Amino acid sequence: MTTCAIYVRQSIDKAEGISRQLARCRALADSRGWTVIAEFEDNAVSAFKSRGQGTAWQRLLDSSADVVASVNMDRLLRGQADLLALIDAGKTVATVEGDLDLTTAEGRFRAELLTSLASFEARRKGERQVRGNESRVANGLPVPGKRRFGFEAGNVVERPEEAEQVREAYADILAGHSLRSIAARFGKAPVRVREILTNPAYAGYVVRKGQRFEAHATVARVVERDVWEAVQDLLADDARRTSPGPSRKHFLSGIARCECGALMRVISVYYRCTADTSHATIYRRDLEPHVKSHLAVALIRNAGAATVGAPAPLARRLSELEDERTRWTRMGALPGVDFAEVERELVRIAREAEAVAEQLGRSRVESATQRLTVEALTVLADALEDPDAMEELPDGSRDVEVNFDAWETYFDGLPLDSRRDLVDSRLTVVVSKGRGLGRVSVTARDA
Repeated sequence: MTTCAIYVRQSIDKAEGISRQLARCRALADSRGWTVIAEFEDNAVSAFKSRGQGTAWQRLLDSSADVVASVNMDRLLRGQADLLALIDAGKTVATVEGDLDLTTAEGRFRAELLTSLASFEARRKGERQVRGNESRVANGLPVPGKRRFGFEAGNVVERPEEAEQVREAYADILAGHSLRSIAARFGKAPVRVREILTNPAYAGYVVRKGQRFEAHATVARVVERDVWEAVQDLLADDARRTSPGPSRKHFLSGIARCECGALMRVISVYYRCTADTSHATIYRRDLEPHVKSHLAVALIRNAGAATVGAPAPLARRLSELEDERTRWTRMGALPGVDFAEVERELVRIAREAEAVAEQLGRSRVESATQRLTVEALTVLADALEDPDAMEELPDGSRDVEVNFDAWETYFDGLPLDSRRDLVDSRLTVVVSKGRGLGRVSVTARDA
């Protein structure tokens, strides 16, 4: 009895392709009276992928089958090394397109010839693919590949529901939310959300070998270019970097300090000094509402300073510098030009652009907290018993009545990171040993 092992392979994950190969190989084995003892599949495996331990190819070589059946040599062999591996394993090869007996000189010669042709075609196909990809990028079209979240297959047309989620994620970052909170809503890891937020494709770029190119007009822009740029500045801020370590889970952990200077953290129902357990301790139920009330007062008294920083002039200047750089670069190609002057101007432009870009980045990072502050002030204005008082408070000249229930409802509904950002940017909280809230010092930072 002749035993047979079937081997099938394809580069793209497509179930019907594998099924057709298996059906043809089974028919071949049946027509020869061979007993099929095993079937090996390498699905979605390129001809250039490794065939090491754990692959279907390696299991095929280790099998006890007398004959290996495949659709053709292209599916079976990638090069001379695979051919030698089959010979060393003592296998006879039968293909749907013609048999090869690797135990004879003639059979080996034919196999070597067909293998060389298959290798040549695989390399030529790879070269065509590279040229095709470069041509697509030159025309502003993305390289075919895995479907990107927010896009339909082909990564040209947006998928509305997913694209809206992406836009919400960008908006949340600009509103001061953390990657962790956005990732929790997405149901994805923070690192994966960062990959989405930093991908230039969402802002109308195509990327090839690390270089960005303007996408064709037919390619969807999921977010505006200035939104994408602003998010890149925010994500470049060290405070926004995610790590596998623990995140803050409590409102004032790492913000409130003991009178000794050490940070406080939550232990059960208390905030305790992290340096010495005999130092300041206070109930969470007492400290947190107390700080929330002080935050409302601090925001109202500094309402006049709570304007959102507008990075638009800086962004405009950066764009002007890019235009200048382009003009001077083109001027360098003109006959009779003073190259020394061109070089001086390009160096000047580069230095100023670097400084403006750094300043723009800081401005965008600061504006995220400022945006949150303005939103909070809008709520507080509605919570004031006398709405006109908001205009009179920047100098602290009068007292006001505030509906703290409305304020707390709004504040408690914010993501934890946003609540912490508002407090940390506005207040200094120090707790001393003793009893009561009189030992809690809450002072406003400079607005």
